[in-house]
This record gives sequence, structure tokens and C-alpha cells, in this order.
Amino acid sequence: MESVGAYFQANPAAFTLLAISLVVLILYFILSKLIKMAIIVLLVILLGGGAYLFKDPASTSDKIKKSVETFKTGGEAIGDKLSRFWQDTKEMGSKVTKVPGEINKLLDTADTDAKKEFKKK
Repeated sequence: MESVGAYFQANPAAFTLLAISLVVLILYFILSKLIKMAIIVLLVILLGGGAYLFKDPASTSDKIKKSVETFKTGGEAIGDKLSRFWQDTKEMGSKVTKVPGEINKLLDTADTDAKKEFKKK
């Protein structure tokens, strides 16, 4: 094991090539699996769409239009919710930044009140 380490210390170019080769090999296997999965998903979608078309070919265009409208409406609703969420987050952020100052004011007034009470006694 020491001889392997000594070899790579003596030849850093060989170590670099080995590291690059291993990274490329790992990426190849990962990407090949992803490409295969994407092809299978695409085939399943096409088969499902084909079965849907053969089931009722006359009203397919109407169903597609309805699906697109539903998708647009859902997208708009999600966009509205996200914008409201963003606005609420900004409002809470501004409130959170004000809290330490308010706490300091309350502590200062309590401190002055305590000093007044202490001076009275």
C-alpha cells in the first residue's frame, strides 16, 4: 500500500488521470441509468396517451384543451399562493427585525421603573 502511495506522490499526473477516469466512469453509469429511465418513462407516457386516444378519439382535442386549462388554472393558483407566501415572509421578517428593539425598550423602561422604586425606598 505504501508503494502505491509513493508512486502517486512521485507521479501526480498519473494520480490526476486516475481520479478523472474514476469520476468519468461513475458519471457514465449514473447518466446511463437516468437516460434509460427517461426513455422508459417516455414510452409509458406515449403508451398511456395512445390508449387514451384509442379509447375515445372523437373528444380527444376537447379533453386536451380541458387538461391544458386545468393545468393553467392550477399554475396560476400556485403562483398566487407563492406570491402571498413571499409577501407574508417579508412581513414577518420586518416584524422580527423590530422585536429586539422593542424588547430593549421594554427592558429600559423596566430598568428605569425599578431604579425609581429603589430610590423611593
